[in-house]
Amino acid sequence: MFATCRMPGEARALSGLAASHPRLVKVERLDQADEASIAEAVVRAEEHLGAVDLLWSSAGIYPGSPGTGVQEGPLGTLRADDGLSVLATNAVGAILVAQAFLPLLHRGTRPRLVAVSSGYGSLGLNQGTPYWYGASKAALNMLHRSLAFDPAARGVVVLLLSPGWAQTDMGGPRAPTPVAECVAGMMRVADAAGREQSGTFLDWQGAVVPW
Repeated sequence: MFATCRMPGEARALSGLAASHPRLVKVERLDQADEASIAEAVVRAEEHLGAVDLLWSSAGIYPGSPGTGVQEGPLGTLRADDGLSVLATNAVGAILVAQAFLPLLHRGTRPRLVAVSSGYGSLGLNQGTPYWYGASKAALNMLHRSLAFDPAARGVVVLLLSPGWAQTDMGGPRAPTPVAECVAGMMRVADAAGREQSGTFLDWQGAVVPW
C-alpha cells in the first residue's frame, strides 16, 4: 500500500501502521494544492509499486474543521481566499492528482479511481449546504464525471463515493456510522464496480446519489 498525506510527521495513526508493516505500507507526502508535491508522489509511487490498481483520492478541506485555518461564516462574511483554498484542494487538486496518476493506473490489471465526494456535492439534495464545501464537492463531481468519459482514461473505472455522515474528525462522535463500517462499505462498492458504473455518484452502500 502506498499512502500519502499532507504532513506525514503529524499523521500518527498512519505512521504507526507503516512502522508496524514496513514492507507493506509506504507513506509519502502529497499536498493536493502543490503541483510539485503531486509530481514527486507519482515518482515515489512508481518506484514503490510500478503500477496502481486502486487510487483512493480522499484529501479535502472542510472550513472550520481541525487542522485548517480556512473558515466559512454566515452570508455577509464570506471571503474569496477561503473559497479559493477549498476549491483548490477539494476539486482542482483532486483532478490534478487523478491526471498525474493516470499513467500508473493504465499499468494496473483492473484500474479503479475512487474520488471521495459528499452528499453536500449534490445539487438535488441541497437545502442549505455550506457554500464553499458544497461547491467544491459539486465541482469534484463534475471534473471526475468528465474524466470518466475522457478517452485518455479509457479502461479506468472512475467512481464518486459519498461516505455520508461518519465518525471522522470532521463528522464527530455523534455521526451514526463508524469509520470502519463506512470504509468497508466503500471498498465493497469500489471492488464490485464495473465499467458500466464508471462516472456514477454512489453512497457507501452502493445506492445512487442524485447529482
